[in-house]
Amino acid sequence: VQERGAAIALTLGAIAATAKAGQYAVSAYKEMKIAMEEERKMNEKLRAENTDLGEESTAKSQEGANEDSSGGDSKASGANAGSGTKEGKRENFFAKFFNLSVGSKYYEGGFEEQMTRKEAALILGVRESSTPKRIKEAHRKLLILNHPDTGGSTYLAGKINEAKELLLKGKKA
Repeated sequence: VQERGAAIALTLGAIAATAKAGQYAVSAYKEMKIAMEEERKMNEKLRAENTDLGEESTAKSQEGANEDSSGGDSKASGANAGSGTKEGKRENFFAKFFNLSVGSKYYEGGFEEQMTRKEAALILGVRESSTPKRIKEAHRKLLILNHPDTGGSTYLAGKINEAKELLLKGKKA
């Protein structure tokens, strides 16, 4: 009798666990459908924006082609046409794939040999005229994300530190 009671208890426990797992699965499915719909809408919006940008760049390239064909060497016009193919704003990888705006206000380009105040401000995501407190806050946030001890790049950490030092030079803390 006791064995039968234990078997019934275990069976009921298994049924309850299965029911709860099914409940979680249904909930996750509903969330996934909502997320996919939002992603589809976002992609349509991005495609519409890219189409608008594509039309503008096509118009600009046609204007450039008209200027090239109006006079000049054929080699020069060919070089101009080839260099114009990679124009446009770089897209943010995180915003596209993860629907996040991480790094949207930070510097995305390569570094100059000698860092300028403008480049330093772009790296830290602040204005050149920012207060020392704001510069230090931006530096701290970026360094936490890019610190070599947590898997970040020593080169980037150095550039972030250099940017902070350059912006704080001559300012009282």
